[in-house]
Amino acid sequence: MKKHLLITGLICMAINPPAMAVTKCVKQPSSSSTCSNYSSERGQSNWSATCDGVSVQGVAFCGSQDGGSIGATTTAVTTGTTDDSNKYCWCKMTSPAVSRWVFIAAQASPILCDYQCAAVCSNGVRIQSVLSAMFSNLSD
Repeated sequence: MKKHLLITGLICMAINPPAMAVTKCVKQPSSSSTCSNYSSERGQSNWSATCDGVSVQGVAFCGSQDGGSIGATTTAVTTGTTDDSNKYCWCKMTSPAVSRWVFIAAQASPILCDYQCAAVCSNGVRIQSVLSAMFSNLSD
């Protein structure tokens, strides 16, 4: 009987490995951080840049929510139903970690926002308040 319990226990241990915690280290930008290699496609949502040797990637979104000032953050961006409402460009870092939405600019129209928001985000990481906002309150 003990033999069968031992074999069953070993099989259970092999099938159900122990859970392990994982920590992801992300290099934080400094006040002297520099970014380069900005990349985005007009009319698309993905953008990227390299900041102090770290590849930063993200997405852009146009919403109806005015952030008020560059670098302001929110957990969600709202959209509106009127013709002139979704003209506020928001950026979110997705790698090396996930940031909150960061306000970058108000555009003249929703069409212009959709067309160039990703480019505004990729270039916007040069602004220290935007870069700092992206690296605060990170999740994974």
